Amino acid sequence: MTSLHFCDEDVKTGAQVYQEDVLQGVVKPLNTAVFSGQKLVFQQDTAPAQNAKMAQEWLRRHFLAFISAENWPSGSPDPNPLDYKLWALLEDEACQKYHNNLDSLKRSLVKAVAEIPQETVCAAIAEWLESSQGLC
Repeated sequence: MTSLHFCDEDVKTGAQVYQEDVLQGVVKPLNTAVFSGQKLVFQQDTAPAQNAKMAQEWLRRHFLAFISAENWPSGSPDPNPLDYKLWALLEDEACQKYHNNLDSLKRSLVKAVAEIPQETVCAAIAEWLESSQGLC
């Protein structure tokens, strides 16, 4: 698991912000630091900023492999282990108590991510791989 990245409050994450803040500011350095030299396929969901031509072109230039927008399954849930299992675990852990402000929720989420064992991450990926065999 990597650390969470929170986008600035009240900033609309359009294509330009997504490219500069998320892809260039988070994904590219993370790819270099964590996955350098390993086979990696970068996947996104169906958010408009991720589907934007400029974001897709940026990914073509910076990643050898990524699932491009034209290959995203239409009308189906995101094929992503994070969405498939791990967000539910984070929600269960982080929302056990009431949060009276955004900073409290963020701290709780960061703590919950830090406490997820790597075995749980690997198991979520394995479960997703088993269930998605017929998708490709």
